[in-house]
Amino acid sequence: MSTLIPENELFSVQDSSKIQNYMMCPRRYFFEHVIGWRSDEPSIHLEFGTAVHLAMEILHTDGYEAEALSDAFDVFFQHYRKFFGEELDEAHAPKNPANFMRALPLYSKKYRELDKNDEVLHVEVAGSVAVGPNRLLYFKSDTIIKTARGIIAREHKTGTRFHPLWAAQWRKKMQAAAYNHVLYCLFLDKDGVTEDDIAGVEINGIFLRNEPRLKRDGTPYANQQDTEFHRVPVRKNLPQMEAWVVEVNHWFDLIERDFAKLSEAEEGDQVLEAFQPNSESCTKYGVCPFIDQCCSWPNPLQRMNELPAGFKMEHWDPRHHENAKETMTL
Repeated sequence: MSTLIPENELFSVQDSSKIQNYMMCPRRYFFEHVIGWRSDEPSIHLEFGTAVHLAMEILHTDGYEAEALSDAFDVFFQHYRKFFGEELDEAHAPKNPANFMRALPLYSKKYRELDKNDEVLHVEVAGSVAVGPNRLLYFKSDTIIKTARGIIAREHKTGTRFHPLWAAQWRKKMQAAAYNHVLYCLFLDKDGVTEDDIAGVEINGIFLRNEPRLKRDGTPYANQQDTEFHRVPVRKNLPQMEAWVVEVNHWFDLIERDFAKLSEAEEGDQVLEAFQPNSESCTKYGVCPFIDQCCSWPNPLQRMNELPAGFKMEHWDPRHHENAKETMTL
């Protein structure tokens, strides 16, 4: 490792989110997970999503009736208010408490009968799963459920607008395949469970909207849409999982290759050859927070002490999940 970057055990700890970050842009991975630069402001998307996860945990363990809905909103609200005051609710709309409060009974109405016979096996389970010799992929699964269709991993995702492209992305997403891998490692060939008994992943999409404006007759104005819910199934059979294992090890190889290059890099180098930027991702999901540094610094090792305004030094550890209810090693 370059002497400018202290050795850190987290460099060898990977989860699907870190690998997806690398796939999107190795240089951004370098800034976030090697140097450890992260925004010093709470993320509405991250903390709102965490609050929703806490609420969904209540519903899946206690049911979808009125008391459970009230308890679910309470845990959501307590987490949300740790990070965002009431004065920010309008700015964060539709991701705010008022819209989530409206969403809960709508969610119950849509799924109460459909889910009533489900058996929840695990909630908020974290751990690691082998993907190769001496290679572990860390994970955190929201809910593992035995349904009439088979055993599924239901993963909650929040958004503000549903689009078919949102649904399509999960078919090849590293994260969705990783959850399938966890299910196979956890259940296959145990207690008579076969490949057909494992139904894969279900992405539980919750798309918040502001309350629609209504006409005097109670009907909504044109183009006014309310909160909606979409569940996207993503199942991988065993041959497809074999292909995924090859793929995930390919990305492990590339990350390890870049760390090897980094170990030989020096401050005096004109260009940092490790963790090359992917210019096609700079504005793909909004403007990259590191675009100024990436455009200006051919070798970031020369500017290691220049923490950008609005950032803090913090390394994300995929092994630790504050809200995990159980841990396992597969």
